[in-house]
Amino acid sequence: MKILSLAVKDFRRFDERQFSFNEQFNVLIGENGSGKTSMLEAVAIAINSYVSIVEGRNVRPIRKEDVRLISYEHSVESKLNTSIAVAGRMEGRPIEWSIGKPYKNWGFMRMNDKDLKFVAKHYLERLAEDGGKDLILPLFNYLGSARLWTESNEKVRTFPKGSRLEGYHHCLSAKGSFKRFVEWFKTMELAALQDKEGATAKIQIIKRAVTACIDDWETIYFDFNDDTLMAIRGDAENRQTLPFNYLSDGQRNIIGIVADIAYRCVLLNPQLGLAATKETPGIVLIDELDLHLHPKWQKTIVGKLKSIFPSIQFITTTHSPFIIQSLKNNELIDLQGKDMDDDYYKRSIEDIAELEMHVKNPQRSERFLKMKEAAKQYYEIVTATNKQKRSEEEISEAKERLDDLMKPYYDDPAYVAFLESFKHRLGDHETDN
Repeated sequence: MKILSLAVKDFRRFDERQFSFNEQFNVLIGENGSGKTSMLEAVAIAINSYVSIVEGRNVRPIRKEDVRLISYEHSVESKLNTSIAVAGRMEGRPIEWSIGKPYKNWGFMRMNDKDLKFVAKHYLERLAEDGGKDLILPLFNYLGSARLWTESNEKVRTFPKGSRLEGYHHCLSAKGSFKRFVEWFKTMELAALQDKEGATAKIQIIKRAVTACIDDWETIYFDFNDDTLMAIRGDAENRQTLPFNYLSDGQRNIIGIVADIAYRCVLLNPQLGLAATKETPGIVLIDELDLHLHPKWQKTIVGKLKSIFPSIQFITTTHSPFIIQSLKNNELIDLQGKDMDDDYYKRSIEDIAELEMHVKNPQRSERFLKMKEAAKQYYEIVTATNKQKRSEEEISEAKERLDDLMKPYYDDPAYVAFLESFKHRLGDHETDN
């Protein structure tokens, strides 16, 4: 399944907007508060039409807080109708559906999503008939900015054999479910020790995905003595084995993303064997893709995800110019309205920051720019004061203004000395008008 376009009306901060999506990778950019996370939530609500059928519950409906509010002089009012409309493709065929909720009628959903729900019900019937022998289930996953997966101190349980639909468990919960992955991984490691059919291959899929995502990582495994997930990094001469909780936030973040997607591929489509991560289609939402990642990893993460999961459509957000630099045409969406269509890999980080991310003068630090502006004002005051004869009181006032400009930079003696050299010229000469 792919989403080709999505239109929202009176949804959160958006009055009426439509967005087109690349079929493989999409990166949403915009300043804080521009609506990046809101767009991910809108997609999650759209996907809910499918997930609610296979999960047997309404996982992510339109909620009261999703309705756009309008501020007036004496009040804040809700808009009358909130809606989300989607055009996409499923199993090679076009599909459209929409979801809406009228104001003050929270018990009623106005939906035109029968086609999508029909597909979900049809999948359930095929699973019940023969386990879906030739059925490839689409993957859906929402990894929000609150995802920093950690293992609790509780004993890791094993994962009982269940339906393939377990691959949808908490898939639209933005916080992720890494503990559930660890339980599944432990179960597969035990099954492999008992030489159960397919267990070794399933473990191999996860290990391949993780090691393909981080260049200097050898593998992960479950330590039954310490009852925890372990990671091995380095080569034969400089190898380091660490519990998952000992890893940095960036390491846990990137391993967590890849492992969470990969094990869902295996759960949903075990019949694909080692090709599960390559052939499983679906949609993955990731808020702040660059979260805790070093710039070196930010430059490569998009390419890695495309390579590991080539059939999945990613819709992500970022504040990183390094991620933007790794994108192809039509993979960047500016929520502030700019038309984005360029070969970003040809652009410098400074150009991307200035032209795509609206950062003024990215070549210099904010402090440097403020110092430059202060020096300019300093010079203008000195010049203006010396253009004509000034009283002692006027010169004194000018010096006070100069002192105020200088205060933030007392920690830079060279800069202060530079400004002081101008200050000493006050009242030294006069120029005829």
